Amino acid sequence: MTQGATIPPILSLSGVSKTYGAVRALQDVSFHVRRGEVHAILGENGAGKSTTLKVISGEVEPDSGEVRLSGRPTDAAERSRGDIAMVHQELAVFPNMSVAENIFAGRIPRRGLRIDFRRMHARAAELLALFGLDMDTRRLLSELTPGQQQIVEILRAVESDAGLLILDEPTSGLNNREAETLIGLIGRLRAAGHTILYVSHRLPEVLALADHVTVLRDGRFVETLVNDGLSEDDLIRRMVGRALDGAPMAAGGGTLGAPALEVRGLTLPDAYEDMDLSVARGEIVGVFGLEGSGAEEFSHGLFGIVPPVAGQLRLCGLDVRDLSPAELMHRGMSYLNGNRKDAGLYMERSIADNIAAPVLTRLSRFGLVRERGVAALADADIKRFAIRTAGPQVRPRQLSGGNQQKVMLSACLASAPEVIVLNEPTRGVDVGAKAEVHDIIRRQAGEGKAVLVFSSDLPELLRLSHRIVVMRGRRRAGEVSGAELGEESVMALAAGGR
Repeated sequence: MTQGATIPPILSLSGVSKTYGAVRALQDVSFHVRRGEVHAILGENGAGKSTTLKVISGEVEPDSGEVRLSGRPTDAAERSRGDIAMVHQELAVFPNMSVAENIFAGRIPRRGLRIDFRRMHARAAELLALFGLDMDTRRLLSELTPGQQQIVEILRAVESDAGLLILDEPTSGLNNREAETLIGLIGRLRAAGHTILYVSHRLPEVLALADHVTVLRDGRFVETLVNDGLSEDDLIRRMVGRALDGAPMAAGGGTLGAPALEVRGLTLPDAYEDMDLSVARGEIVGVFGLEGSGAEEFSHGLFGIVPPVAGQLRLCGLDVRDLSPAELMHRGMSYLNGNRKDAGLYMERSIADNIAAPVLTRLSRFGLVRERGVAALADADIKRFAIRTAGPQVRPRQLSGGNQQKVMLSACLASAPEVIVLNEPTRGVDVGAKAEVHDIIRRQAGEGKAVLVFSSDLPELLRLSHRIVVMRGRRRAGEVSGAELGEESVMALAAGGR
């Protein structure tokens, strides 16, 4: 472990271990965090990151080991009410309250018994200006984007004057522009002397922000690294204990079949216009666009979530006139939603129920669901997709993000579709789970399925796709394939450079 000793650590973990039943979540974890730095914690899902944050924040007490704050030993109760502010991945904001009221929640300034609204809004405006943010302090949180809401929650933690700010996957649900704004804020917080413990699956963010990186694997401490010349490959090797195959798919490799999906002139006013594309059997086609390009709306239109008003869609050589999800599924299309928590999974139902949901008709007889059929399908898919779970009756909310994503993919593929439309297939999962999801996608194409992938993660599309359709200004800007398939050529189209 390489860390300087000139600045005393604000946080030190020594030999921390935690067990839940038969599961050893942490074993002998030791590292420290210096004042005024951004210190990242990395690891695959299940590496122990969440348990480590719970121990640090005082949510749980370790079975053994010691946690020191500013050199002083502490217990969980002291840490939970002490000098630590944690911003969770799931936002904890008040949508019907203003920006200023959210920033000062729990610490509303008063004049006697009355709320001092003038002082509260003035102080909120000062705080926003301090970090170069332009936001009306009187706007309701419900009127803001997720990225703006995340910023407000971070500013609430800053206003609390906590010595240590913990950010857990702060950009996981944000688009690229929102993530860039938030990363800029974090950089300014560090420049102002704040200490930040940062957890993210997005390795470019970690490399851009972190002074030190602590890597966990299988509940154990691996190494703390100085971020000086580190690469994504350096971090990946330490996180997973091996090198991952991140090589791009050979453009045009393999034998492609006839077009399974053909779209001509698909249009929804103010969303996307005159969209054309086709996907052949055995082919993976990516769709990429910057914010406002219409790519996400186009993905919704393809599956009839918000049906287009003009254009034609053909599946497996036949026109589809009723562009509704039910009809498209009946005709052989499946769709993976980009938001697994809000629209992708039934979090309070079992894994088995989630996997079987799209094919209940097939698993029913005389209107009654055959539980044996559901169980058999779930058992087979748990093995097929290597879903790490204690069993098919476990609920998705109890799984890691990567395993939740694999459950959603399993449900998406349960109907044996001929055309698969995937919207952000690896959002919020770690590099190991991302590689596994990519393998699943490639296998589907290898079996002759037509795969269309919408993703804001351009490196992901470059690794997966035979070719990439680029959108700009709600229209098709062009297509990149073959020897031209690269980041510069795609971004040139997306940003209007050619």
